[in-house]
Amino acid sequence: MPNFARSQTQPIPSGTVAFLFTDIEGSMQRWERFREEMAAAVKRHDGIVRGAIESQGGYVFKTIGDAFCAAFPTVRDAAAAALDAQRAVSAEDFSGVDALKVRMALHVGHADERDGDYFGPTVNRVARLLAVGYGGQVLVSGAAADLVQDELPAQATLRDLGAHRLKDLTQPEQIYQLVAPDLQQQFFALKSLEALPNNLPLQVTSFVGREHDIAEIADLMGRTRLLTLVGTGGVGKTRLALQIGADLLDRHPDGVWYVELAPLVDAALIPNTVASLFGVSEQPQRTLTDAIVSALRNRTALLIFDNCEHLVAGAAAMVDAIIRGCANVRIIATSREGLGIGGETVHRVASLALPETGLSLNAETARGYGAIALFEERAAAANTRFSLTDTNAPVVAEICGRLDGIALAIELAATRIKVLSVEQLAAKLDERFRLLTGGSRTALPRQQTMRALIDWSYDLLAGNERTVFRRVAVFAGGWTLEAAGEVCSDDSIESWDVLDLMSALVDKSMIVAELGDSEQRYRLLESTRQYALEKLSESGEREHLRDTHARYTFALAHRAVEDMSRTPLGTWMTALAPEIDNFRLALDWLLTERHDVERGAELVSLLHEYFLEMSRPAEFWRWAEAALEAVGADGDPKLRAPLLREMAETSSALGKGLTQRRNLAREASELYRIANDRKGMGLANMTLGSQLAFFGEIEEARPLLSDALEIARESGDRRFIAQCLALTAWTPGASLPERRERMQEAIAIFRTAGDERRVAHTLSWLAEHEFAAGETDRALECATQSIAIMRRRRFRTNLIVQLMNSAAYNLWIGNVEAARTAARESIGLCQEVQDILDVPICIQHLASVADAAGDSRSAARLAGFVNARLVQIDEPRQPTEQRLYDRLMTSLAEKLSGAQIAQLQNEGAQYSEDRAIDEALAI
Repeated sequence: MPNFARSQTQPIPSGTVAFLFTDIEGSMQRWERFREEMAAAVKRHDGIVRGAIESQGGYVFKTIGDAFCAAFPTVRDAAAAALDAQRAVSAEDFSGVDALKVRMALHVGHADERDGDYFGPTVNRVARLLAVGYGGQVLVSGAAADLVQDELPAQATLRDLGAHRLKDLTQPEQIYQLVAPDLQQQFFALKSLEALPNNLPLQVTSFVGREHDIAEIADLMGRTRLLTLVGTGGVGKTRLALQIGADLLDRHPDGVWYVELAPLVDAALIPNTVASLFGVSEQPQRTLTDAIVSALRNRTALLIFDNCEHLVAGAAAMVDAIIRGCANVRIIATSREGLGIGGETVHRVASLALPETGLSLNAETARGYGAIALFEERAAAANTRFSLTDTNAPVVAEICGRLDGIALAIELAATRIKVLSVEQLAAKLDERFRLLTGGSRTALPRQQTMRALIDWSYDLLAGNERTVFRRVAVFAGGWTLEAAGEVCSDDSIESWDVLDLMSALVDKSMIVAELGDSEQRYRLLESTRQYALEKLSESGEREHLRDTHARYTFALAHRAVEDMSRTPLGTWMTALAPEIDNFRLALDWLLTERHDVERGAELVSLLHEYFLEMSRPAEFWRWAEAALEAVGADGDPKLRAPLLREMAETSSALGKGLTQRRNLAREASELYRIANDRKGMGLANMTLGSQLAFFGEIEEARPLLSDALEIARESGDRRFIAQCLALTAWTPGASLPERRERMQEAIAIFRTAGDERRVAHTLSWLAEHEFAAGETDRALECATQSIAIMRRRRFRTNLIVQLMNSAAYNLWIGNVEAARTAARESIGLCQEVQDILDVPICIQHLASVADAAGDSRSAARLAGFVNARLVQIDEPRQPTEQRLYDRLMTSLAEKLSGAQIAQLQNEGAQYSEDRAIDEALAI
């Protein structure tokens, strides 16, 4: 009996793996003829094959219909499993389905294992090896034969079948047949490329990173007779079309034929090129196109028309005639734009897969992305010492990302590994058109450098298409149709013409269209944008377009602020979030390059809420400082006051000291007074009052907050009113029910406005009120709701504070483990966002955990570190933290003498932050 348990306990093979693939020859026809009998036969077949694989230590990682894909630690085990399976299948009586024969293929090489499945060229290679064999035959690759030659099972040998081109179009593979006395030994010639009619050119490099595209296009080819692959230059359309052609050879008994149009300069030559493939000559009273159609009318063939873009009308006429006149001929065309004829299916070829920005990568996970896999293979071919490692994988990902996953650009960059490290290569990408050269000398001239490739596409554009193409380069990170109409139109191009021109540029693969949640956006690939920017500078339009772009962006931000009070915040951010690079570009033009300082300063203020919602407080701070410097200390109070107030609001998230925060708010209030801006004064008073209230200085905060609420009601600004309601709940004398009522009213307003960030903030303030009133369970309930929102919206900075409060509440009621978990997470977040302000309080709570766990000495040392650090950063304890600290010190006094506590605290005061964190996390 087979040992089925072995495969379940044995580790999944990794690294260099032996693969055995199997399937039943002619299974589809048998299912059509013997449907009921085949169900039972396939079930018996599956048991036999799986048993043979698992009894030899194999791991079945995928089954597709009746096909098995298995991995083995060694080639010998895979060969033994293949022989066992073939013998067992031969011994079974499958006469009820007119016999049943299984073909098998065995190959070895490196493969990437993810979630129990395997990926990479090795897996593709064994699948293609299987495709050329016959039922009852076991094919062995040259690589596998070299390893198993001296370790074959008894009486088994290898028969050399010669070199054959598989369907991956690369160099021929030396193929062997596994032979044993009790197995069939004679078969027809292998179904390799040499045995099937075609003129597909040999490819000197392997096909990498397009497994998903292959499957998708193969499915499309089953539903259409004309498929046009469109995409930007260098994306890999030709290579993809050739590979599809190789894969579909079996379905086209009259062959797969490649028609290269790139060398042609006259569309009238297209019929001659096609005719020469099929030996068709001109005839009297008949056009050459008619003669071609007549010759192909009864054939079942696939034609690949490559590089149609420069002769698109002539190519379309030829293809249309063939499609209409030849019922069993299918066509794949490649072009920068569709052919525009009836029956055409257009498939846009995307760039190779890239990891998301910021995703943590190691070598193993990086290879799962097509762009990185291609870079690795081409770089290793250029420099045999190169290998993808955990260290350089993020840099390679950056390179591939900046090259937009364009296959040609990646291949050209990878060749530079001969003389540059990956770090040096990444640093030189700003000089990409000098760097991305040196393609194959035998390639078309336009495929030898990136500049030549884009030149070719640019030269095919009409006059106004070129104009719009270079003008949209002024956008960063994409744009909308409205934006293009506003920025790119002038006396020669009306705004309503821009849509048609951009549509033409999308069709010609010069612009990428991306359908978002609410509207279509457009963008240029980075290399294409660099080229377009050069053209923009050459045209003399750069200065005017940059200024027009900045003015449009300013107007966009102004409208957004006006809409904010009547738009749910989630909807507001969805519409605005994609514009971050355009906002940065406009700020750089207005402030850094000083083209309009006043407008730049106002734009920074307009974007305050935007940057906070994007969790980018540090970026806002940098722009605000730049604006204040540009405006000058004696500049317009109307410009300076909002910046100072918004910096005061932002400062706590950046670890700024309390004194600095108060000074910013006070200066803002004074400038608003000078500018006679009553609403601004109310906002500044709210900001300053909140800073005071949170640290227990209620008497000073009360008049400021009351005044702010009065002004808010005058303004009618619902969010402003809600903020003041929440803050005035701190006013002394108000009962807990009154405070709850104000907070709940504020929360309702924020929820109606879709402002989840302020809902979360207000819940955290309500939690503090509940805790101060002794309602710790209610406090924890509010904190839990707040934390859930912050996690969902990824408000990491605000999440730190609420986790600290949750730790405090849990400590108060004795939930030490829950407190430990919350405090540890908050420290981790502090390290991620570089928040130095909140680290001491996180450590204080872990000191209380240490004390509860019986380690009072460590608790005292950590408390000493916290005291020293709070003084250093000018940060007093808030009431909750002070309450927990007082209880900790009372507990320590019961266990240690005053002298011991003082000595231990002095030791802790000398700690570095890293040492304090390490000791706290060890608790």
